[in-house]
This record gives sequence, structure tokens and C-alpha cells, in this order.
Amino acid sequence: MVKHWFNCKVSSRSLDSEGAEVKKLEQYVLDAYTYTEAETRMTQICEYEGIRPFEITQLTKTNLIEVIRYPECDKWFRVKVAMTTFDADKGTEKESNQHILLSAMDVKDAFEKVSVHMNQLSVGYVIPSIAYQKIVEVFPQDEWKVVDGQEQPKTEDVAQEVPA
Repeated sequence: MVKHWFNCKVSSRSLDSEGAEVKKLEQYVLDAYTYTEAETRMTQICEYEGIRPFEITQLTKTNLIEVIRYPECDKWFRVKVAMTTFDADKGTEKESNQHILLSAMDVKDAFEKVSVHMNQLSVGYVIPSIAYQKIVEVFPQDEWKVVDGQEQPKTEDVAQEVPA
């Protein structure tokens, strides 16, 4: 089975600063193997994060091939990368489009980060578009664990050295 990235929209109600009830629609991204698993994970994450009451209003599979998180950045950008390959047998060039989601400070920062990432691959490429996405958070499976049937974030156990 192949793991996919899913876009999940969650509708919830909360109280504003004056005590009035406000309806919010927030977008999240998470990875899963199936729609059912994605819905289950999103439900557990909402419960863990204290988002109540909530309703998952939309769950769609994306065409993202990679998600790159930079801890100092909280804005998400969808970057379309057109990769160029050369078919030696036919003597032609072929372009294939791939989509990457990454966190950055702004469009310029996103462009620079994707350029550095793509230059490591040593493949010809062009970046035809970068678009800001209103994503609240991204939840990769490798950053979460299941404890007693509930999803929770993994905590880093840091060993502290005790001076002698």
C-alpha cells in the first residue's frame, strides 16, 4: 500500500473574546494509507487537541509527493516543480510535475528552500508556481504515536547530563 497526504477541513465552534460563539473552518494535512485511516487519525487528533465539538467536512487525497517542515516557519506553501528528464532512446526531453508542501516565512523563502532541496537531487527543474495555503497544521504519522488507541504527539526524550 502507498501512503498518501490528505487535506482535511474541520468545522468547529469556539468562543471569542466577548463570549460569543464563532464557527471556524480550519484546514489540516495528514498522511495515511486510506480515507478511513485519515478520518480516524483526524478525529483522534481533534480530540487530543481539544477541538470540540467538531465535524470533518471534507477529506480529500492530495497529489503531494513530499512535505517539508522547517521548525522556525509557520506558513505553508504548495510548490509546483516541473522536473525535466532526457530520454536517450527517443532523444527527447520529458517534463513531469510534482507538488511539494513546505513551511516558509514567505514566497521568496519558499522559493529559496525548494531550490536548495532540488539542487541536492541534481535534476533539471523549473518552479512554475508557489501558492500560499491556509493550513493550520500538518500531522505526519512519524511525529505521532498511538497510546491506548489514541493518537498523541511523540515527545523527545532528551537525556540530561548530570555534572560530576
